[in-house]
Amino acid sequence: MAQYIDKYALVAEIEKRFDEYSSSILKHYDACTEARASELGKILVILNTLEVKEVNLEEILKEYFKGWEVNGDLGLVKPDGWSCIVKDLYIVAKHFFKLGLMAQKGE
Repeated sequence: MAQYIDKYALVAEIEKRFDEYSSSILKHYDACTEARASELGKILVILNTLEVKEVNLEEILKEYFKGWEVNGDLGLVKPDGWSCIVKDLYIVAKHFFKLGLMAQKGE
């Protein structure tokens, strides 16, 4: 089970239910339905105050590569001998970072 809940998916589901209850109240008044809609509205206000932490990919990569030695213009070598071409690694990391953000938003 995931440790964190996707805020965007949760907000979307609550908004969907809020809209259903609000629509129902307009057709036929029901105190229970109005109370549900009101509570969902309060929950949405609380959720919208929560911060979604942004991540600085460049800083993460800089931290990861601390201690690596420069090997020419293109690469880095880790103390255990493993090497990589930074430009390519950065492109791949950025791609998967964007995919992760898209997945969080439900895109």
